[in-house]
Formats: sequence, C-alpha cells, structure tokens
Amino acid sequence: MAYRAAKLAVIVLSALIILALIGLVVGGILKLSGRPVPVAGGGSGGAAFVLPRAAKILSSETQPGRLILHVRSAEGDEIDIVSTEDGHLIAQLKAPSSQP
Repeated sequence: MAYRAAKLAVIVLSALIILALIGLVVGGILKLSGRPVPVAGGGSGGAAFVLPRAAKILSSETQPGRLILHVRSAEGDEIDIVSTEDGHLIAQLKAPSSQP
C-alpha cells in the first residue's frame, strides 16, 4: 500500500513539474516575441500620464514599479504616483492652490 501511495505522489509531482516547465516556455516565448505578457490586476486603459500645462516637478522618488512626483502647477500642488511599467497614473493627491 505504501508503494502505491509513493508511486502516485511521484506521478502527481512529475505532472506538476511538467506543467510548470510548459508555463515557463510559453512565458519566455511571449516575452521574446514582444507581445505584452498579461499581468494580474491590470491598470487603467493604457493611457500614459501627462503633466498639467506649465507644471514644475519639485521632487521625485522611486519605489519598485512606481515613480512618485511632487508637482506644482497653477491649480496647486499634487502628488502623482505613476507606474514605471506602462506610464499610467496609479494615484493622485491634489491640494488646491492657496493663491486667490
């Protein structure tokens, strides 16, 4: 009986290894072909972030996969968090202009 369970475990684990190798090969082919590899939790419709007219970048920081910009424009200060993978806006915090 123990021999039968061990044999079943080897078959199941071998099948999982083969599936993982197939996934690796398919992912490599997609990456090398230039086609975008689908990512879980996709972003906004692919529109790239554009700064407001006459805006100035006061500071910038980076985190893995993110660019954080402190921007000042005629409308006020804002913090923009942009994806470094495709350039879309992830989040934006705005403070109204203190000038009348």
